Amino acid sequence: MNDPFDLLRVHADPESADEPGQSTDLVLHQPHAEAERDMTMLVSWSGHTDAGTLSEQLADALLGTLPHRQIASFDVDELFDYRSRRPRVTFSDNRFSDLQGPRLDLYEVRDAMDRPFLLLTGDEPDFQWERVSGTILELVERLDVKLVVLVDALGLPTPHTRPLGVTAHGNRQDLTEGISTWSPAAQIEAGLAQMLELRLDEAGRDVVGYTLHVPHYLAGGKYPQVAVAALEYTGAAMELMLPTDELREAARMVDMDISRQVSQSPEISGLIQRLESNYDEYAKPASRSLLVNQDEEIPDAEELGAAVEAFLRSQDEEAQLSPETPDRTSPENFPQDFFTAEDFGTEADDEGREDDDFSPDERTR
Repeated sequence: MNDPFDLLRVHADPESADEPGQSTDLVLHQPHAEAERDMTMLVSWSGHTDAGTLSEQLADALLGTLPHRQIASFDVDELFDYRSRRPRVTFSDNRFSDLQGPRLDLYEVRDAMDRPFLLLTGDEPDFQWERVSGTILELVERLDVKLVVLVDALGLPTPHTRPLGVTAHGNRQDLTEGISTWSPAAQIEAGLAQMLELRLDEAGRDVVGYTLHVPHYLAGGKYPQVAVAALEYTGAAMELMLPTDELREAARMVDMDISRQVSQSPEISGLIQRLESNYDEYAKPASRSLLVNQDEEIPDAEELGAAVEAFLRSQDEEAQLSPETPDRTSPENFPQDFFTAEDFGTEADDEGREDDDFSPDERTR
């Protein structure tokens, strides 16, 4: 029987991530004693349920703004069919460079409140889904991950002028009940995310998923609105403060671009109106929000803004009191190691779709 970790290459520092054949300790980092909390994992990868390029935007938002370390990567040669989706390479000055192929990587990330979580992101593998699911389940078991959250997106006939819908699923009723705006009973094509959620549920691990509904005519391009919504659901479920400012600004720009295109085409405008009519007639509004407890009112924009400002002021005051506080965005400033190779049963090795005609301009990609 194959060892699940045969698919996983682990490394202790960012410099070892791109060294072929390098095998070192898989380590996480212990949170400060006063901030110890249960570890959670966010899973998001590109695939057939990645409308609006959700996975790429989530990875860019989280890894581009939060302190993180890559702690493991999957063996891409075992998992991907290069001829079905060929890598990209740069040709310049008579030489090839910058080969960009598929990846599937595991990171430890810290949110704005310095709370750690795991992020598994990259490309959905072509092969060995059961082994990949088994490897992830083994990670969850060994690290005692308390909750796994999967996010993806589908292109559906909904208008961009209405709130993004969502279908919530999983075995945590407190994180799914009353959330879905559309929850059909149907047999659908499965992806690795669906298989993984099923395997985690069978193993008795807590798992939830949020499938966002992207307007089908925008599903082929980069749609920041879906990433904002995904981060909101994820942050609430995992009790994390995740960055959305840049995505919200990008979403405003995309909205302006879409409105301009709609105003210039009576045909498109008519399509949107028909979608709005269908949405208003059949869509089921969510009965509650993950941002509040039962029987609590959802805070309005002014209350949310005041809470954010108060948090930022507290951070500034703390920084002034502790001017020598190191930069948390630097990997070397992470707290001491928490898990070691023994936690994973490994040893250190010293040697070694066809797009619709209507979509945002290319500059929004």
